[in-house]
This record gives sequence, C-alpha cells and structure tokens, in this order.
Amino acid sequence: MGFTKMVKPQYPPRLWTLAGFPGSGKSTFAAQMRPPLLAIDADRRFSEVLNLAQGEVYSLSEAAADNANTDKIVSLLKANMPGSEVNTIIVDSLSAVISPLVTQAIIDNDAGRNRNRAAAFKNKALAMRQLQDAVTCWGKDVLWIYHLKEGRDGQGSKVIRTTVPETELERLKRSINLQLEIVQDGERRGIKVIWARQGRNQITLWDETGRWLGMPERIEAAVYGGLPDQEKAENSIPKQFANIEAAIVWGMSLGVFPDATSARQAYDEIKRKNKPKTATEMASYWTAEVLRRRKK
Repeated sequence: MGFTKMVKPQYPPRLWTLAGFPGSGKSTFAAQMRPPLLAIDADRRFSEVLNLAQGEVYSLSEAAADNANTDKIVSLLKANMPGSEVNTIIVDSLSAVISPLVTQAIIDNDAGRNRNRAAAFKNKALAMRQLQDAVTCWGKDVLWIYHLKEGRDGQGSKVIRTTVPETELERLKRSINLQLEIVQDGERRGIKVIWARQGRNQITLWDETGRWLGMPERIEAAVYGGLPDQEKAENSIPKQFANIEAAIVWGMSLGVFPDATSARQAYDEIKRKNKPKTATEMASYWTAEVLRRRKK
C-alpha cells in the first residue's frame, strides 16, 4: 500500500498570522520561526533581521516587484519550492500586497470609473485567494504578517485598524490556526494570542530577550501544552465575531451549509427568533445552531 500512516504531532503546524504597528518587531519575530526560511519580502525590510535568524534564509526573488505581485509569487513558488529545504514561508507583509489593490479600487470608484462599485474590489479578493492557495499548498509552516494603523471613527475617537480588509482576514482563517498580535506595555513587548482554532486564546506572553528568542516555542506550549481534547474543542468555539461575514465564514468552515446564501438565511432567522441584545449573545445563539446542525 502506497499511503503513509498519519502520526499525530505534539503541536499543530505553525500556520499563523502576526499583526503589529510599523517598527514593533514583526520581522524580528519572523526570524525566530523554524528555518530554513523563505521570505516573500514585499516590505523590502527582511534583510535587516538576517543576523537574527536561526538558520538559512532564502529570498523569493531579488526583483522587488516580484515579491508584491501575486502572479509572480505563484510562478516562483511553483518553480522553486519542489525539493527545496524551506520549512517556513514568511509573507512580509500581506499589507504591501493587498493594500495597493484596495487603494486602486477606491480611486477608481471615486473617479467614477466603475459602474458597480462593489465589483471594483474583485481584483483584491482574487489576488488574496490566489496568494493564499499558492503559499499554503506546500505543507510548510507559514507566517502571514500585516500592519496595524491608528485612525478615527465617525465620532472622531481614536481606533486601531488593520491594513488588510477584515473580510480577507476572515477568509484567511481557513488556512491558519493562530492569530497573533504584538502588544506594548511601557517598554515591554509581548505577543497576544487573539484567536486559536484549537487551544487557549486571549493570553499574552511577554518578551524578556528583546528579540523574541524562543517565542514561537513558548506560544505553542502556552496554547496547546497539557490541553485535554475536550478543552481544545471548547476553546475552538468563538465567543464573538468581528462582523456578520466573520460569523458566516465560521459557520461555513464547519461544512454545515452548502453556500453563503444558506448560511446567511440561517443567521438572519436565528437573529429574528432570539432578538439578541449584544454581539456576544448573538454569537452564542449562532454557534449553538451551527454545532446543532453539525451533529445531525
């Protein structure tokens, strides 16, 4: 028989996202991932942390534009990944790949060049899907890096936003198992586990080394170490969703709906029937319904 028997690893593969403000140490953290590393260096900054890497670092391409062009990324990965020694693919950063497409769509809409304003963002969605599939298909560890920025809401209050649309980050969840964010407390920097597919989340690990030494291993031990299977299952159920689309994507990820339309209809019916007063209450009704359908 030609098939290979699967063996349960100690920890799941490192399929992670990392968000942080510019200069917070995202690339420095990436250098601590399992080597050899392949850097899709769209920000053109990874050379600054080469001396911190734990092993060899390979470049996708010496041509700067290749690292931010999804067509080029796909073709270069297909040509060079088979038989390579790469253990971790670093996308640094997703913001530099996707943000220009979003900006162009907004410019075209404002200039009246698009009759269908929503369709203007099709290129962004397709590029994200193309990149996601091209990077994750190799069975390697992956770290997706993106930036945070400060802005103002409609009332003028300061808010923190991602430089990658929330819809794309939610779609990316099908290919990741941890969402991480760099946080600051005075002079201290730490990694906060925002979301975990299985395992503990909403925990913060502080860096005492100044360059994230051993942090990936600490994260794995904190999220998964000594965790019973039942607790893993309970921790994988979201307590709240960023928006309705996030709730729909989560419901579809469990395979209980044939398409997004069916999932949205079920969501609206749950909301109409239960009349939740908060987002957390709505999330509890929705997750309960999805899990009920899954058991059928």
